[in-house]
Amino acid sequence: MKKGILTFFICFGLFAAGSVAYSNELTDDYFDIATNYYNANDSQKALEYVEDILKIDPCNTKAQELKDKIAPSPQPPTVAEPSAQTAAQATEQNSNTPPTIPPTVQANGSFVILNVPQADVEKMNYDSDYYNKKGQELYQQKDYNGAITYFYKSINLNKKNEQAYNNMAMAYWLKGNTDCAIKYFKKANSTNRHYTQPLVNLAQLYKQTGDEKKQVLYLEKAIKDNPNDYCAYYFLGEYYRGKSEYTKAIDSYKEAVKINDKFSQSYLGLAICFFETEEFSYTLMALGQYREYNPTSDFAIFLTAKTELVLTRYIDAKSDLQTAIAINDKPEYQHELGIVEYYLGNYQSALDIFQPFLQTTNSAEIFNYVGLCNYKLKNIDAAIANFNKAIQIDGMRPIYYYNLAQCYKSLGDKANYVKYVKIATKTTPINYQDSIDLSYIYYDNGNPSYALNTLNSAIKTYPSVKALYLSKLKIYEAIGDNLHYNETKDLLNERFNSK
Repeated sequence: MKKGILTFFICFGLFAAGSVAYSNELTDDYFDIATNYYNANDSQKALEYVEDILKIDPCNTKAQELKDKIAPSPQPPTVAEPSAQTAAQATEQNSNTPPTIPPTVQANGSFVILNVPQADVEKMNYDSDYYNKKGQELYQQKDYNGAITYFYKSINLNKKNEQAYNNMAMAYWLKGNTDCAIKYFKKANSTNRHYTQPLVNLAQLYKQTGDEKKQVLYLEKAIKDNPNDYCAYYFLGEYYRGKSEYTKAIDSYKEAVKINDKFSQSYLGLAICFFETEEFSYTLMALGQYREYNPTSDFAIFLTAKTELVLTRYIDAKSDLQTAIAINDKPEYQHELGIVEYYLGNYQSALDIFQPFLQTTNSAEIFNYVGLCNYKLKNIDAAIANFNKAIQIDGMRPIYYYNLAQCYKSLGDKANYVKYVKIATKTTPINYQDSIDLSYIYYDNGNPSYALNTLNSAIKTYPSVKALYLSKLKIYEAIGDNLHYNETKDLLNERFNSK
């Protein structure tokens, strides 16, 4: 009877009946650890382990003697076993306040504990399951010491309770005792190697401590021991996405979806990877699947709008951004809405959105957009002032100088126009977007060969950036070079599996 499962992060079952060690084995382990800390002159750590021993076995003379050496104090009172009547009364009182179901976990990976029913003492004996459920109730109340006490009791009643080991490891982790957490995660899996939740939890623990090698090792071990562990595949996808290894990330997310097509976080991971690799049609497909399960996710709606903006579907992008803002009015959503309004030709509306940002941010990009809006509204002096401000903040962007040049061109000031075009073309690109901007500056000024050379140079530095190849296609198409257009298209299809 495996009841009552807590969850770590997104999908890990934690609490239920399972296997255990005898209390003397556990306390002996603790005594060894405490002694090691004591001999290393770390009295605080040693005392922590001694206190844990005395909670399990208050009459442990070795632990009491060591405690007296560290900090002489009266022996702590024994933890009394609750009577059936007392426990039933406590459960009845607790049942009047049902636990809260926490929100769905987000992609950043925070602790999440699923709602678990209170233990119904009248319908169950004082067996391993009972103590396990009592432990989980205390865990939900963040009483980790109390939870650990009950997990020990559960373990002592059922020596095959792999889940209780896992649960106890989680409690120790949240107490900050990673040594014990690692130990009991490993014990949980060694009791039943096909029970791989502890391995995934262990991988997340190592992620938290910065040990990426062990993080991947235990995720891969979980998959090897249990090929149906979709959570292991999901977190492996998260790892690769964090490393910008999008092909591997996509493969891992897809495996998670094959195993559990209702686990929505995998669809979000896929969508982000597809967006980063500029597979925008697939981005929208993955987001659509994610939003079926999370229709009010403002981030998913926002990412949908960003994708639609890239695809020049401005009306759709505006509608989705307004929906996201109605759910959660974030500055980045407003910023994106301003960009959409600009591309829709609603320059005053865009300016009204961007203008407040100037009071709270020192962003060159914002000043550039405010300059563009003023330029379109024929407020040339204001446009010049804002482009100059953008350049003052970030003087390494060719496009800012070129926009400034356009203002002087509109005023008939040829000298300043030529001056700032030259500065733009002599500004070394610092990222691939600068190279794209510079290529269009060359093309606009009648130098398509310079434009193509700029893109070719950028491709050598950023061979996996699809936008560079697409920019080459646009230039070849514009100048009517069908031969190189087709060659570039074939290379694009080969490198990115695009059609």
